[in-house]
Amino acid sequence: MNGLIPAAAGFLAGAAGSMGLGGGFVLILYLSWAGLSPENARAANLLFFIPTAIVSVLINKRGGLIDTRLIPYAAAAGPIGAVIGLMISGAVDPSLLRVVFAVMIIAVGARELFHRSEKKSSAQVGKPAAQNGGEKKKADAMHTRRAGL
Repeated sequence: MNGLIPAAAGFLAGAAGSMGLGGGFVLILYLSWAGLSPENARAANLLFFIPTAIVSVLINKRGGLIDTRLIPYAAAAGPIGAVIGLMISGAVDPSLLRVVFAVMIIAVGARELFHRSEKKSSAQVGKPAAQNGGEKKKADAMHTRRAGL
């Protein structure tokens, strides 16, 4: 029973992160509850998500769900955003950061619960219906494969 709670937290965080929902909130909440300082919880969270992100990228790349043309832009913007975020978090009171984090989590959760409109992807806009149908079949097959059906 001793290792069951950390394993469950890790499983939930990994599953949520792999689905693109951001499992960091699960892990940070657990680590904070377990007594880690906010700085150590954030550091552990970052280390935890390196292998999770690698596995997720490989699975989604295999499924044709990654636009590889965007990788250089994201790779260039990520470190810049990390440095800016680090500077902001160092200059702001930690209690304010907790409130901002909580509000962001609630907003993302509410959006996931209540915002269900499916929009056409930019790859489908302007293509003839016959081509869109092929992409829809591919997406349906991917969802079926993920669901294990």
